[in-house]
Amino acid sequence: MWKEKETPYIFKLIENEGGKTLAYSPDSGVKIIEKDGLAFKDFLGTGELAPYEDWRLSPEERAEDLAQRLSTEQIAGLMCFSVHQREVARELTEDQKRFLDQHLRSVLNSAQTTPDDVQIGWANSMQAYVEGKDFGIPCYFASDPRNGKGTADWPGNLGLAATFDPELAKEAAKSISRELRDLGVACFLAPQVDIAADPRWWRDNGTFGEDPALSRDLVRAFCDGLQSTYSEDGEDLGWGKDSVTAMVKHWTGEGAGEGGREAHTEGGKYAVYPGNNFEALMIPFVDGAFKLDGKTGSAVSVMSSYTAAWSDDGSLGEVVGSGFSNYKINEQLRGRFGFTGPVCTDWMVLNDSIRKCGWGKKIEDENTTPGMRAFWAIMAGVDQMGGCSNPQILIDAYNYGCEQVGKEIMDKAFAVSARRLLTGYFITGLFENPYIDEAAANADVNSPDKQAAALEAQVKSVVMLKNTKGAVKKQDKRLKVYIPATYKQAHWNTIFLGGIVDVEESAEVLIDLDTARKYFDVVTDKIDGAKITRATDEELKDCDMFLIMAEDPQNGAPQDALNKEGKFIPLTRQYGPYIADGPYVRKTSIAGDIYEDGTKQNRSYYGEAAYCSNSQQLCQILEAAALAKEMGIPSVVAMITGKPLCFHEFEPSVDAILVNFSGSAEALCRIAAGISEPSGLLPMQMPKDMDDVERQLEDTPRDMECYTDTEGHKYDFAYGMNYAGVISDWRTEKYSVPALTKTGSR
Repeated sequence: MWKEKETPYIFKLIENEGGKTLAYSPDSGVKIIEKDGLAFKDFLGTGELAPYEDWRLSPEERAEDLAQRLSTEQIAGLMCFSVHQREVARELTEDQKRFLDQHLRSVLNSAQTTPDDVQIGWANSMQAYVEGKDFGIPCYFASDPRNGKGTADWPGNLGLAATFDPELAKEAAKSISRELRDLGVACFLAPQVDIAADPRWWRDNGTFGEDPALSRDLVRAFCDGLQSTYSEDGEDLGWGKDSVTAMVKHWTGEGAGEGGREAHTEGGKYAVYPGNNFEALMIPFVDGAFKLDGKTGSAVSVMSSYTAAWSDDGSLGEVVGSGFSNYKINEQLRGRFGFTGPVCTDWMVLNDSIRKCGWGKKIEDENTTPGMRAFWAIMAGVDQMGGCSNPQILIDAYNYGCEQVGKEIMDKAFAVSARRLLTGYFITGLFENPYIDEAAANADVNSPDKQAAALEAQVKSVVMLKNTKGAVKKQDKRLKVYIPATYKQAHWNTIFLGGIVDVEESAEVLIDLDTARKYFDVVTDKIDGAKITRATDEELKDCDMFLIMAEDPQNGAPQDALNKEGKFIPLTRQYGPYIADGPYVRKTSIAGDIYEDGTKQNRSYYGEAAYCSNSQQLCQILEAAALAKEMGIPSVVAMITGKPLCFHEFEPSVDAILVNFSGSAEALCRIAAGISEPSGLLPMQMPKDMDDVERQLEDTPRDMECYTDTEGHKYDFAYGMNYAGVISDWRTEKYSVPALTKTGSR
């Protein structure tokens, strides 16, 4: 039995007793048919129930049936994943209509700063537009992580890692998945499961830290929370209405760029493995994401990395980006590890122009077309092209492939990719109900209960490194706190899509003062443009604490590590001047372009100076600490960072250090105010100095000597303090063991 219900939106609901709830737009032309007393959508308009329309069949059966019905052009559309969509409204743009009319259905919602209700309305409009086209294939919306951007502000991956608590990671993912479904999103371009083995890497902040075992456990728990739907009493129901597919990234591990350089740019395109730890970086994928404890079994999909794995002897395959690497995808991912889900390239690897991230000699050749690149990716085992909104490129790849390997092989490759990709649509229930109840979604997303749970997790992610004489302690009174403003010097910086910009000097307080005033009586400085007038001694005399907010050392060239003259320079993890002429700096790089005459490019930065764009931060920490000491007031540094840094420059001068890996002002306030006790642990080592940074190897986890502070505490992996002192509990016992280097070591 079934019944139809009107809604105040553009769709109607159909409730099947004991079965699936359907939603459809009457304007789409889709009709409802009845079979065995149940309702189904008649996408084909035949009055007969096709296998893919039958929600009683398995997702795999339905995907297989539909894949066989699609034309090459329709599959080409499925094999595209759109560029970032930031312009969203109920009225679709002409560009959005164009790519939907060209059969593209995977759409990246990047409108994090747009109000939630607008995003929800846009998603419904997009679904209504496509419902009557292409066998009723709905839009498969995706999102990058958006913590605190219209959703509850859960800690990012590195913050979750600092809790060392897989169950908390699972709870975070449960909440995230529900909010994403509120916004119409069914695919999460996350989690990022790369190992942060190099302290200089730009994207360390998106990882679960540098330990393979901790990352493995957190990834497994996070994917379980994301993909499974749970009952009110916590039972894992498997795929359901709250489920979001995980696209784990970046296979086979992105963090081993030589010198810590980032593969979004040409300067960081090569990954190197001086410690012979290529396999260690795959552990969170193979033993975590692909071996879930929950009913969904495995992360659904994988995103390939930009980096080209360098090996002198060819043991790591052709030196090309992972999305074009037969060794990484067909041989390792699919062959060795048996992964059968879809693989999507990272964004824009097919491009010729502004943001070119496809690496390898043949990929970069000026005579290579986007269609040729797509063909090579398909032959390597890829199913979908990230950041490609032009399905004609896939048609070009198909035609080129027919010339190179034959039509039969290309037809089979397209059909296999279609089946893999369509499975994600079926397991998330989009064919039955792609629409959003707008009132319910707006009430649920970023709701007070989710905000409260997220804040509790943020507090657990804060790590206390130092606490001389109980500078941070449980408090029964409201503290009066001085929070100095921060001067930001004029500097140059490379921007995300390339090029150099000059940034003018400025000044700001590095914490939201309205939030701080919820917990403290705040004294701060006066700011006029870039000029700071410091608080007077009279204003400061009865303060209980100097809370010195600080950002970690920033590199002017965080991705490609090139200076203004185009020379490679070191990426620094200290504020003070650094020239890379120490004993561990490579005079000859491991990797480099091979020139026509057979010689190899040297990408060494030996003898070059680093460029720290916020070097003045150190002076301000030291000045505030000196004044606090002079006045007999405890000084507490609250460091906001996403990667390791050198503490030797200022640690001896301050009384306490808090480290925040997620940027939550309120979590820091609760700790500093003595309301919540710190419990976080370091998810990565903190280097002794820059020589320690240079000595460590890009592919080797936990290989630094680490800094030892004036209290005799070593800032090593799994170190942290609470009120009683250095933390020793089940977490430190479980994870303070030698780092894993091989897959299968559970």
